[in-house]
Amino acid sequence: MTVPPLALLFICAVAAYLLAQFFPLYNFDTPLWLVSFEVVVALAFLLPAAFGFRKHKTTVNPISPDAATTLVTAGVYSITRNPMYVGMLLLLLGLVLWLSAVSAVAMVLPFYFLIDRNQIAIEERALLNKFGDAYRDYAERVPRWLLFRQGVAQ
Repeated sequence: MTVPPLALLFICAVAAYLLAQFFPLYNFDTPLWLVSFEVVVALAFLLPAAFGFRKHKTTVNPISPDAATTLVTAGVYSITRNPMYVGMLLLLLGLVLWLSAVSAVAMVLPFYFLIDRNQIAIEERALLNKFGDAYRDYAERVPRWLLFRQGVAQ
């Protein structure tokens, strides 16, 4: 992927904001507690994932997954293989709820598909090359996203 995931998140967030401001289509009311809950859940995936990588002294840089030194499978990584991307997606969804415009929702799917089809596929190939059967076994046990068992990108 040519666009780093955080940059893609930022681009999609700005686009969602612009769509909500200039093409709101339909506005809805979202209670602040729901937006807050969404952000808390997003951080519950993002922070332990990043700290897990730091704890195991492996790279957090998504641009060079082949630089990984350890296959992290514990903690939040036992729920999803991509907790950072799950957290980013939930942050984007929280923003969309806060913006309260249906048009802003249009940015959630492009973020998901670009991360899933490009970034995760590249990372999985690199991890499979680096860790072999250990990664394949992990990928068979733990879904790519929360509920979707997609296997490993070949």
